[in-house]
Amino acid sequence: MVSISRRGFLASAAAAAAISPWSRVMGANSDIRVAIIGANGIGKTHLMNFQKIPGVRVVGLCDVDSTVLGTRAAEFEKAFGGSIKKYEDLRHVFDDPGVDVVVLAVPNHWHALGTIWACQAGKDVLVEKPCSYNIWEAQQMIKAADKYERIVQVGIQRRSLGYLQEWFKELQGGALGKIQSVRGLFYSRRQPIGTVDKPVAPPATVNIDLWSGPASTEILRKQFHYDWHWFWETGNGELGNNGPHILDLCRTAIGSNEFPSSVWSVGGRFGWQDDNGQTPNTHIINYGFKEAPVVLEIRNLPAKAGTKDNNKYRDLSVGIVVDCEGGSYVGFDKGTVYDKDGKVIKKIEGDVGGDGGRQVHRENFVKALRSRKTSDLNCSVPQGHLSSSLCHMGNISHRLGEQVVLGEAIEKIQSNPIFGDAGNRLAEHLKLNDLSTDSLKIDLGAALAFDPEKQVFPESKAANELLTRNYRKPFVVPENV
Repeated sequence: MVSISRRGFLASAAAAAAISPWSRVMGANSDIRVAIIGANGIGKTHLMNFQKIPGVRVVGLCDVDSTVLGTRAAEFEKAFGGSIKKYEDLRHVFDDPGVDVVVLAVPNHWHALGTIWACQAGKDVLVEKPCSYNIWEAQQMIKAADKYERIVQVGIQRRSLGYLQEWFKELQGGALGKIQSVRGLFYSRRQPIGTVDKPVAPPATVNIDLWSGPASTEILRKQFHYDWHWFWETGNGELGNNGPHILDLCRTAIGSNEFPSSVWSVGGRFGWQDDNGQTPNTHIINYGFKEAPVVLEIRNLPAKAGTKDNNKYRDLSVGIVVDCEGGSYVGFDKGTVYDKDGKVIKKIEGDVGGDGGRQVHRENFVKALRSRKTSDLNCSVPQGHLSSSLCHMGNISHRLGEQVVLGEAIEKIQSNPIFGDAGNRLAEHLKLNDLSTDSLKIDLGAALAFDPEKQVFPESKAANELLTRNYRKPFVVPENV
């Protein structure tokens, strides 16, 4: 059993991999032994679906909440028979020679360190989105995957929907003429998280030291699980939660394989009595891609106060709208192509597969595990980094912004037509939610230049400081992986 410092594992991992069974090539007749780390939410879907892939056995389950761990293990054993090994500490999973692959369905602040430790231990990894908690961490994950020759897939599963990817190639090839703009939409109602006036104790069943890992152990929320998304210490807001899926579609639609040269955001947290929540529930972000302008819109409030309706733009709540010289594409998992007059040209659709497209993404991961070719992955760490770190860029702009009156913020962004239009509609959205927009303050984010090659903000020291974080020892993402 390895201690909390992993006993100098950094120095010995490469040598150990050369002689250990971790480095074995998985042949067509070899079972791939998988352990799921994080048993809530998406972790449960991984637990119950990896086992269905021929030649794959789920042999272990890890969670820091003993109640969740016991419940999920019992569900798995009831569904598939036999028994599953249970762990509290993910490091014990990494140390287990009976595990080939780990699936990290843990909070965002654990994604990078969990992936790096797994690579050092000779494990292959599927890590959920966003692939990292910040931009620097993703760079370290790429280095670790390369150094230890690990297969690492990021859970942005629409990259495995072949019919959709083929359509994007047609779009880039001029199927509708020149691409003029892309709007990404995530309009999904949420509820306030409540307010606490002092830090609260974790559930008695949770090992808070292990749960917190690199982050502070302080808890300022009523609901322990899931609501960590809305705190900067552990989460990345709705932008980091669902933004990777939408922004990946935006980026794929325009055929971009590098970062944009600028980012600018407007947003805030409105309409909820939950003073502890930190991240925006209403947010628009403009990205300066060379191929075409991209704007992402996030709304967690209803379409109108007193209703349960989701917002819609061109009859879409979640997905992308690509406007081109000769028409438009509107869709998410599936979509519709229109000509300039709004007439339907064709439908883009195919077999999404089980679990909302995740199963075909898992199968793609297993294919790469057997071939040992990262080129077989539909969403390698570099690809996941590009889409996930767009979220981090938007949040950095937001966090470095200033509060101004809503009308002033909207006026300032009118210099960018697509961004300005999104701002006008955002103001109307807030008005429909009975907010006094004449005096309402909103965070006008910092307009930041970005160097796509160096992955830094060349004109902002404050922004560069947010490329990484302060780590709670000993849970520190290493400089040298």
